[in-house]
Amino acid sequence: MKNEILNAITELGIDISKVENYHDLYEEINYNGTIHEIVDGCIDIYYSDLRKWAVYNWEYIEEANEQGIGTNGKDYHKDIQAGQYLKLEQDAVEIIEEIFNEPEILRD
Repeated sequence: MKNEILNAITELGIDISKVENYHDLYEEINYNGTIHEIVDGCIDIYYSDLRKWAVYNWEYIEEANEQGIGTNGKDYHKDIQAGQYLKLEQDAVEIIEEIFNEPEILRD
């Protein structure tokens, strides 16, 4: 996911030196839904992979249901995917913070 975010920054022509904080960088990258597309593209689609992920990440599935983005048990696999979305979005924010704090990453 990090490479996709780095590519998005480059493709969007974002100058990190002109961004005040990583929240603003997130907003600039996601202005047209780019982060959503990146995160969505990382969600597992195979049931076996979803079940393996669920074993160690149940708290994200519960949170997704609490936030109303899951199905509350009506579709187990969609609940897991909703939990993955929350986790991956959190990971994306952490990656963006890292990039903001170490902009030389863009030159690598």
